[in-house]
Amino acid sequence: MKSFCVLGLGRFGKTLALTLAQSGYQVLIIDDDSDAINALADSVTSAVVGDPTNEAVLRAAGVRDYDCAIVCSASNINDNILLTIMLKDLGIPKVVVRALNEGHKRVLERLGVDLIAFPEQDMGEKLAYMLGHDNVIESLDFDSGYRIVEMRVPSAWIGKTLLDLDLRRRDKVNVIAVRAPGQPVDCAPSPTRPFTANDTVSIIGADEDVDRLTMKK
Repeated sequence: MKSFCVLGLGRFGKTLALTLAQSGYQVLIIDDDSDAINALADSVTSAVVGDPTNEAVLRAAGVRDYDCAIVCSASNINDNILLTIMLKDLGIPKVVVRALNEGHKRVLERLGVDLIAFPEQDMGEKLAYMLGHDNVIESLDFDSGYRIVEMRVPSAWIGKTLLDLDLRRRDKVNVIAVRAPGQPVDCAPSPTRPFTANDTVSIIGADEDVDRLTMKK
């Protein structure tokens, strides 16, 4: 079972810790706010009241026994960077850090952070994309230049099958899942199943190809 240490319980840290715990992972939380710790203590594996930028607190809490440490507080960049360095020195297998701005992000990249979280920017970009594409329900940057989206079936698809539409050749995208109302997601949709008006589909493709397709009504 994977294990995670969440350092800092602001809104981002609380949500992350609870989501990981509810997914069945081992979760250690550390923060110097006793009220914040007590509010989550019964929902996670371990909870420690203490300054996460104090190396003695980290060692006593056993952070080196965890697979991944996530630095969630970013309001004090100096403390954030200090904590990041300590975690790397302690040999944590994977260190994830929340960045406050682009300059902070560049520093974290030079420190060799395994993953940099930029929730405000990521959420803003995601919302802007969804607002600009009425058919899109969910959007995910898959890789540089590629995107996965869940979208409502365009009206032109209704009654047609994947064989009829020939999306891979015509639109240069792949359908990776189909969801019908009240049914589980079908990750291996039949090429001969006709689409209905209430279906949603998940597609993957290059940004420009997905953009063109999601603008269709």
